[in-house]
Amino acid sequence: MPRKARKNIVSHYVHIIIQGINREYIFQKKEWKEDYIKILKTKIESKNIEILAYCIMDNHAHFLIHYEKLEEISNLMRKVNTAYAMRYNKINKRVGFVFRDRFFTQPILDELQLYNCLVYIHKNPIKAGICFQMQDYNYSSYNEYIKEKKLITDDSIKLLFGSKYNYIEQFNAIHRELREIEDIKDVMEYDYNMEELIKKYENKIKGNLEENEIEFGNLLLEMRQKCGISLREMSSIFRINKDKLNRYIHKIIDNS
Repeated sequence: MPRKARKNIVSHYVHIIIQGINREYIFQKKEWKEDYIKILKTKIESKNIEILAYCIMDNHAHFLIHYEKLEEISNLMRKVNTAYAMRYNKINKRVGFVFRDRFFTQPILDELQLYNCLVYIHKNPIKAGICFQMQDYNYSSYNEYIKEKKLITDDSIKLLFGSKYNYIEQFNAIHRELREIEDIKDVMEYDYNMEELIKKYENKIKGNLEENEIEFGNLLLEMRQKCGISLREMSSIFRINKDKLNRYIHKIIDNS
């Protein structure tokens, strides 16, 4: 498998994590996990989005997605999470937010990372001590590649393996041989990663972060992409207006 980044990989594959607000166990019951999967299936209206892998855990969920337009992913996640939140609040007779306000996104940069991310997502229940084998967990896409499909489609399979036929041997080999991706941190480590990230830039600049627009913009962009930190959260951390923070970020994006 190639290690060099390819253009069609760089811009069209992403790893997404959603999390319950305050790390609440919003998917704790099996019927809640099933509800989320059903809602996601009904809300995928665009032919430009393919779910390549997923795993619904008790307080968060992972997705590996192929997309054509990034905004379509935001629209999809907003619709799905809103529908689930309304149902969850009604069932539990509660009000207020259900999900952390922004989902974590990690761009997939090469083919090796793509396959490692697939393995990482399917191994989540094993890491959590829920089961000993990936096929024993009912709320991930692992068994969809082998048995009945729900969210995984023939197009999903073709994107990963080049063909919807005779892919099982490669699928099994990937899960048997590949290490878990090293730069995906557990969702529970978000806050720790954010603090470490800020310290890294403070040590690099050795001065006021805001006075160095380029590095400050790079920090904000990295906080958003790698730590799942929203503009609202950044505004609270740095005590800077959200619009001003957004301008720093887009200055980096526009010049990249």
